[in-house]
Amino acid sequence: MLQLQRQNEIMRLLEAHKELTVKELCAMLFYSPATIRRDLSDLEQKGLLRRSFGGAVFVENYLEQYPLEVRATKNIANKKRICAKAAQLIQPGDTVFIAASSTTFFLPPLLKDIPELTVVTNSPHMNIKLSEHKIRNLCTGGEMLTGSIALVGNEAERFIRGIRANKTFFSGRGLSKDGIITDSSKMERDLKITMLEQSQESYYLVDESKIGLEFPWCIAKAADIDGIIDDT
Repeated sequence: MLQLQRQNEIMRLLEAHKELTVKELCAMLFYSPATIRRDLSDLEQKGLLRRSFGGAVFVENYLEQYPLEVRATKNIANKKRICAKAAQLIQPGDTVFIAASSTTFFLPPLLKDIPELTVVTNSPHMNIKLSEHKIRNLCTGGEMLTGSIALVGNEAERFIRGIRANKTFFSGRGLSKDGIITDSSKMERDLKITMLEQSQESYYLVDESKIGLEFPWCIAKAADIDGIIDDT
């Protein structure tokens, strides 16, 4: 098991049990105490858990800081299907906003054959990927959220307000049962709302794991956007 996969599994187990000892984690994952302790120290430095005597405690707000590199390893096939649907909505000459997320992460290779496309993003990762495919793109400035690898804050929002886009493609941590799109990060939520305000059309990208989940920060009502793109 790779380190990233092992740490992802540690977080899954802690979410389920709330608190576990190193001995318990060793028994569940079949790794040495030294390896588990190193993983716990690394995860604590990222703000994903709190070390306790002999183990670790689940941090309830860890989802706000859940690393992109971990989220990007989940539901990959589903996210690629969603992005394939999204790419079909983009027309030659469009200017589009693409918000940083582990779902939109898979869009860049699908856009390389769309003529005269301009992409505006707050994701440095996407900025690099778009450039590799020779797609014209702009990346906002702003404060870096290290877990999400997303640029946010007043500078990023000011940049977005200076542009009028044809379409926005964004994700969020949950789609509640009553149709509210929510996020776990206020700063990312604020930037996404700015994108929606500056765009003619907006599309929410969501895989099945997010259906029915609800987080503190509301982005929009599903009824108020132009479409939901799922993995069915």
